[in-house]
Amino acid sequence: MARPTRRDVAQLAGVAPSTVSLILNNRAEGLGIAPATRQRVEEAVRSLGYYPNRHIHAVLSGRTGNIGLYLRSDQWGTAHGYWAALRGAVERAVSHADLGLLVYCGRQDIPTEEAFARQAGGVVDGVLIFNSAADPIAARLLETGMRAVEIGDSASPLPYVAIDGADGVRQALQHLHSRGYRRPCFVNFPSSYEGSIGQRCTAFTAESERLFGRPGPFIDTFIGEHALEAILATRPVPDCAVCVSDEHAYALLAWALKRGMAVPQDLAITGFDCLQTLGPVPVTTSVLTPIQDMADASVAKLQSLIAGDPVEKETVLPVGLRIGDTT
Repeated sequence: MARPTRRDVAQLAGVAPSTVSLILNNRAEGLGIAPATRQRVEEAVRSLGYYPNRHIHAVLSGRTGNIGLYLRSDQWGTAHGYWAALRGAVERAVSHADLGLLVYCGRQDIPTEEAFARQAGGVVDGVLIFNSAADPIAARLLETGMRAVEIGDSASPLPYVAIDGADGVRQALQHLHSRGYRRPCFVNFPSSYEGSIGQRCTAFTAESERLFGRPGPFIDTFIGEHALEAILATRPVPDCAVCVSDEHAYALLAWALKRGMAVPQDLAITGFDCLQTLGPVPVTTSVLTPIQDMADASVAKLQSLIAGDPVEKETVLPVGLRIGDTT
């Protein structure tokens, strides 16, 4: 059976094919097409099972209606954690904007140029990337002028939407100070991609020196047991830990409890992002990150770039602090 065409819809509705196009492109009201005519066309579309050819529309308009999401090899394949939460927020934002989303899951063995080529070439109208200011893909996007927005990294050369992570660190330290803790440390992870982590580290050094009289030490190690061992080997032993993420905070919490430590009496712990947890575990005190607001603002900024509208390069959203069971 042949696929129904625009002419078939027009014949069934008793209108011209051009009228069908105007109605399906949401231009009926602006051009004064009668509601009854629009209703006949819509009924004919449903009856015939007609769907406009998106490829032809893309050629004529110069837009696909799709945006790309480039993910580094460490940003996909997880069902929980920050990347999973951010991916879900982007999916909701894209759905609300009535756009298509093409996700490219990068691999470590694929060169930057090949990864870029898979986003270019008219497949998508623009690209979103996560926390990758120092990733070569960001420089490549900037160099070619492809419409792109970075989510999460305020050190990005691209237009971005990020949070005030430095203020989050300051809020966590001020809270710990008010609870009587005096020997903070910062549990970090080494990353060659993200520039915003450096801003948090700078804020930790300055604020811990201001509040406690000296800058606290950095625990740059792997997650969980290794972080706890590094904390306990530090002299003097820290009595509180500001973690760069909730993944680090919950892993540290799990190992501290396994070791028989009392949290927060022996070690207070704060996290970042207020991620949901599975199961009845203690809730961490955590910097409240507006993840959905970041995704919504990023998609809106990318839409403006695609439309050729001017945008501000920097969008920085405020954060709060959720007080939990670990401080």
